[in-house]
Amino acid sequence: MSCRWMHLLTFFRLGISVELPAWDDHRLDGFPHLVLEVKLNNGFAHKAKLQPRESSPGVWDTNESLMLPELASHFAITGFRELGGAEHRLLASKELFGPDLCNQTGEPAEVLLDGHENHPNIVLKTKVVAANAIRQTPGGEPNDINNIIAQLQERARLVADDHPDKPRLLYNLGGALLTRFKRLGSLEDLNSAIQQHKAALNLTPDGHPHKLGLLGNLANSLRTRFQRLGNLDDINDAIIQEQAAVDLIPDGQPDKATWLNNLGNSLLSRFERLGILDDIDNSIIKHQAAVNTTTDGHPDKPRRLNNLGSAFRNRFNRLGNLDDINNAIESHRAAVNLTPDSHPNKPKRLNNLGNSFLGRFGRFGDLDDLDNAILQHKAAVYLTPDGHPDKPKRLSNLATSLLNRFQRLGNLDDLDDAITQHQVAIDLTTDLHPEKPIQLNNIGIALRTRFERLGNYSDVDNAIQQHQAAVNLTPNGHPAKPNWLSNLGNALLIRFDRLGNLDDIDNAISKHQDAVNLTPDDHRDKPSCLNNLGSSLLTRFERLGNLDDIDKAIMQHQAAVDLTPDNHPDKPKALNNLGNSLIIRFERLGKSEDADNGIARHQEAVDRTPDGHPGKPRWLGNIGNSLLIRFERLGNLDDIDKAIMQHQAAVDLTPDDHSDRPSLLSNLGNSLLTRFERLGNIDDIANAVKQNQAAADLTPDDHPLKCGLLSNLGNSLVHRFRKFNHSPDAEAAVAHLSAAASSPVGPPSVRLTAAKKWIGTASIANHTSLLDACECAITVIPLVAWLGLPITDRHQQLAQIGGIVRDVAAIAISLDQRDKALEWLEQGRFIVWTQILQLRTPVDQLRDVEPDLADHLLRLSRLLDQGIHDSNPQSESKRSPEQEARQYRTLATERDELVEKVRSLPNFNDFLRPSKLQRLAEAAKSGPVVVVNVSEMRCDALALASGVDEVVHIPLPKLMSRRVTQLQVELKSILKSSGVRQRAVRDEDVEVGGDEGCKRILGELWDHLVNPVLHSLKFKPGPDTLPRMWWCVTGPLAFLPIHAAGVYDTGDSSGKIQDYTVVSYAPTISALLERSDTPVHRPSRHLSAIEPSSGASYIPNTEKELEYIRLRLQNRDHVVLHKVDATKERVMKEMQDCNWLHLACHGTQNAINPTKSALLLHGGKLTLEEIIRLNLPHAEFAFLSACQTMMGDENLSDEAVHIAGAMSLAGYRSVVATMWSIEDALAPKVADEFYARLLKDGERPDNRKAAEALYFSVKKLREEKDVRMLSWLPFVHLGI
Repeated sequence: MSCRWMHLLTFFRLGISVELPAWDDHRLDGFPHLVLEVKLNNGFAHKAKLQPRESSPGVWDTNESLMLPELASHFAITGFRELGGAEHRLLASKELFGPDLCNQTGEPAEVLLDGHENHPNIVLKTKVVAANAIRQTPGGEPNDINNIIAQLQERARLVADDHPDKPRLLYNLGGALLTRFKRLGSLEDLNSAIQQHKAALNLTPDGHPHKLGLLGNLANSLRTRFQRLGNLDDINDAIIQEQAAVDLIPDGQPDKATWLNNLGNSLLSRFERLGILDDIDNSIIKHQAAVNTTTDGHPDKPRRLNNLGSAFRNRFNRLGNLDDINNAIESHRAAVNLTPDSHPNKPKRLNNLGNSFLGRFGRFGDLDDLDNAILQHKAAVYLTPDGHPDKPKRLSNLATSLLNRFQRLGNLDDLDDAITQHQVAIDLTTDLHPEKPIQLNNIGIALRTRFERLGNYSDVDNAIQQHQAAVNLTPNGHPAKPNWLSNLGNALLIRFDRLGNLDDIDNAISKHQDAVNLTPDDHRDKPSCLNNLGSSLLTRFERLGNLDDIDKAIMQHQAAVDLTPDNHPDKPKALNNLGNSLIIRFERLGKSEDADNGIARHQEAVDRTPDGHPGKPRWLGNIGNSLLIRFERLGNLDDIDKAIMQHQAAVDLTPDDHSDRPSLLSNLGNSLLTRFERLGNIDDIANAVKQNQAAADLTPDDHPLKCGLLSNLGNSLVHRFRKFNHSPDAEAAVAHLSAAASSPVGPPSVRLTAAKKWIGTASIANHTSLLDACECAITVIPLVAWLGLPITDRHQQLAQIGGIVRDVAAIAISLDQRDKALEWLEQGRFIVWTQILQLRTPVDQLRDVEPDLADHLLRLSRLLDQGIHDSNPQSESKRSPEQEARQYRTLATERDELVEKVRSLPNFNDFLRPSKLQRLAEAAKSGPVVVVNVSEMRCDALALASGVDEVVHIPLPKLMSRRVTQLQVELKSILKSSGVRQRAVRDEDVEVGGDEGCKRILGELWDHLVNPVLHSLKFKPGPDTLPRMWWCVTGPLAFLPIHAAGVYDTGDSSGKIQDYTVVSYAPTISALLERSDTPVHRPSRHLSAIEPSSGASYIPNTEKELEYIRLRLQNRDHVVLHKVDATKERVMKEMQDCNWLHLACHGTQNAINPTKSALLLHGGKLTLEEIIRLNLPHAEFAFLSACQTMMGDENLSDEAVHIAGAMSLAGYRSVVATMWSIEDALAPKVADEFYARLLKDGERPDNRKAAEALYFSVKKLREEKDVRMLSWLPFVHLGI
């Protein structure tokens, strides 16, 4: 042991003797007995009798060794005699200190005790028998160190700063405090230790022989605090102190190597925090210099070799240079070989050698390295005595090696042993110990690994608890905090993959984002943190479909790739994950460059990964998936052949009991099936069924992947059934597909895909489960477009669903289940509309039974209603968009659970469920309601009529889905060529031939749709007073003017719909039902917002329109907002108080994001999403004298995503709108006639009469000679 004046507090066990060669017995003055008395600075005293050594006259020995701290200061030899009582005489004494009493070579040390009262000096000889840190001895009791610290503090307080002993006292106090910190972990001790060391240094002048020691001890304590708290100032200060010490020592001095070694350690610590390459390079330079200047045989040579090896290993971890890890192993091996087994540092050096072997295994996958790592770690644990402070760390490293071997070979004994070792390490480590978070983090990784293998939920729950505990025990600013956060995020992500709880994926993203934010850009862990964040975002995108998530995932993965050196062992993983994100975006958006880039990244990952590497099968599987996806889009046979080859290689490299094997088998099966579909090879379909069956068999029923695997198996069986018409294949396919579609844990999108396949299979096989399959699909659709998603994401999901709702309705009609067909059309369309209305549904009946439950549900519904859209400009929240979205999903989940709780109550089973036919039939009391279903299978009308007890089915054999789509395209072309864009003065040169095209479309609608319906419902052309009729249309019919269908080329007055009925549209039948919360009629209050100064083109005739409205309203309560007064804020405010609304302005339909469709007001747009956010229970009627207010979105034909629909959702039950642009000169005429009809006789306006008023307004316009058909056609009525 090196024994210097300034060192950590240590206890020495000393063998002591004294020599009195010049004495004779009479010189003892009759005091024949000698006692050695040692008085400590803390006031304690130790005494030991001295016995004369028979073989050596004049030499006296203690009869036992003494345990003394290095801060012992006063030694005395006392003689005594026992003649009628004990008498003592002090013979010699001296102030001594630990370094005076020990010799680092192990040879005896000699000091002179000063004689008293003419007694000669006495030679005191000491030899170190043992030296131990105070945390282990004496007795391991904390009171020992507490007492010592207390005494040192008192003595330091009493000694003046200018006393020569003051620096030594402060040093001793700092060392004792640092030792107690390492024992108990109190930060107060550590801070105080640094304070004492700084004070000791400040009191010591330059040039003092102890200055170097003081610099070193201060650096050591600062480095210790940095390792605990991660404060960069501490490690920077430590490096400054050590560099100063190095600079003070001339080259060639033997002490120089010690300081070079310490400086290298501090540089290494800073590198581990910041990842600055200069630090690790300089650390290696310092350590190499320390080794080079240390002679062979020097006792510090092994230690310096060990530290050099650690520096090499750290640079390898950053840069992946093979030479570095080889040098690390050689340095560590040399350190181990130079260290005898009995040496206390042998376990530490074995442990480091094991870590280096493990690092090389991680890069190259050589099992010999892994076995060597385990061998070294086991030896390190074996040689470390119980109670040693490093025992937990060495157990943890052994466990990590065992975990790596499990991940490579799959032996469960290794995994269980790893968890056991980690648990022992944790049990041996106090919560205050700085190593505790590391132990918790490590066992968390092992537990989640076992969960991935065995699926025991307690393992993943426990893993999350351990990771969370590691985070909680780690202070902010600590360099390890980002790593612990990232691992916690990984555990949450894994649990989400299994259980599908959205809170887990949101929390995972939050933790990963925190880890990224806390990690400097140049830190070595930054790529890993970015990669984990990207993977979490990708996972959420796959579940929820938010395009923002996939774009962010790609950005994070690309950043991870860019920051990872080409030769780094994590480069293939980063490339693989980037490839995954690009391919998934290609599937969603179809950009070919995403597919090409994704495949290129996957190929690069495979090429960079050596055979035998545990990640290779997964990389191969992913490149196979990418090639398959591109083949399905582009049809290149070379892609599908390569995909099968990659998938087969992945399967061949994966053990039978590996957790990835089911997915890899299924991927291979899907590729074979795809090639069979293209080429018809019988071997391919047989092999596809085989692989998918094996994948399903290997997966537990409650695993979320089981749903997709069963769907794939069912799909392959369906194809074999179609090929061979073997009925057992059909039965098996239905069984697997129905299980997948009904899975309680499968993702809704996968369940819906399975339901579609089930429907197709049951249809071609004439299976009795066909209606069940349809019912299942209808039930899953609202889950795909879940309330917890942003509204744009819900719309995107619904746009991808396509016409499945119309198809299942067509199937029900074919099976003579017209009631079911009508209910399904009501339930499966206008999903978002229904969700919003349900949030505003009163719960009076529930309040009568469970008032607290009702209030809770209302509170949640209101919160969701307020934040129902992608962003809320009025929100004053300081939370990020991600935090807002997460909070919204949490509320939606809580509300879903609450609704299910309500449904469990007696008589509330149908609470907030879609209305049944009996309730829907009430909508027809004022006139028939006709629902037209357009499917590629067939087209039909289903009508509800007052006095008719059943649904009226009207087949439409001449109406074809494809033809309806063609009519929509033709009308769109006509509108474009006719200059129908926005409300303005029409250009006289605009083409006027559009009327003829419109007549053809209207005539075809009459022949194939309207006339058969009117005939079936026994409508007759009538006088001025016509009956009402409501149309609920589906698919492309939503964009065609059914309200004007008729034959216009002849004089036949009975060939037009307007000769039979007053037509209104309704998004759903439910929209026409009486609301249970209909408020008592208030006096009508009108709001007119006219020609705002929006920056768009001037609309001159709005002035006239305002004049007409004022004239018709006369003395009624009327608020007018004109030009600059018609701001968005003012209009929205007045809408709260006014129940009648008239808007004359520009309107626009946003084709890219329909929720951004808007009315142009002064200073801004009143968007569709802002209108929906309004909840206006007193609203009655809105006249939208603007363009495109009921145009809608072609991809969301069954969702009413237009301004008129938004007004209806806001509370306006009766709305006049426009299907396309209107002519400025005609708008005032329509408005004037409309209000003249509605307000005749001065009576209170009735919104139920708005449709009739519009009918006659348009009729009058239609009868004007010079008015084109395109000018009167766009006016429509929506609602009651």
